[in-house]
Amino acid sequence: MNAKGKSQLNIKVDPKLLLRLKSEAIKNGKTLAAFITELLEQGSIKPTAHIDILEKRLLIVEQKLNSLGGLLSDKEKDLNTSESIFSNKGAKKYGEIARELFELHRKEKKLSLKDAFSELSTCLSNYDSQPELVFEILSGNHELTGLEMTDAYRNGSCGMRSALSEWINSPLEPLNEAFLNAVEVANLV
Repeated sequence: MNAKGKSQLNIKVDPKLLLRLKSEAIKNGKTLAAFITELLEQGSIKPTAHIDILEKRLLIVEQKLNSLGGLLSDKEKDLNTSESIFSNKGAKKYGEIARELFELHRKEKKLSLKDAFSELSTCLSNYDSQPELVFEILSGNHELTGLEMTDAYRNGSCGMRSALSEWINSPLEPLNEAFLNAVEVANLV
């Protein structure tokens, strides 16, 4: 151990993963070492069985979506872009839960809608997102569709979920569960 009480860990990772980790560290304003340490510390917390299972399911679905993302760029001409990975009913519920979580946190912080959107927009800027659509969904002026949700994931990830999680400082388990329930499993194959 060195003077600070820390040891060095050397591991080999996929170069693409390393680039993603570096990118996320920069987005979060942290060094790579600090970012990975934080991730490892978060992973060492033992969640309840339900949350652990939910996180595993979410990870599997996100990995499948990420692998599809690579295929999409190669086969974009062959794909029917109207094919949705998410059901409209599931996407609508996902949007409703996102709005409920947003409102709950906004009220806890005693923020006006304008101030809450201002704070959230800072978080949204860290992700590939469509802020106007997110604000329409969170203000209750738009129902999220399966195709809109699919398009978000085909572009990388759901900026709304990531930004809300960052803004609220929570993994947002109800939103993750709604995400999983919205998946049209038959369309993942």
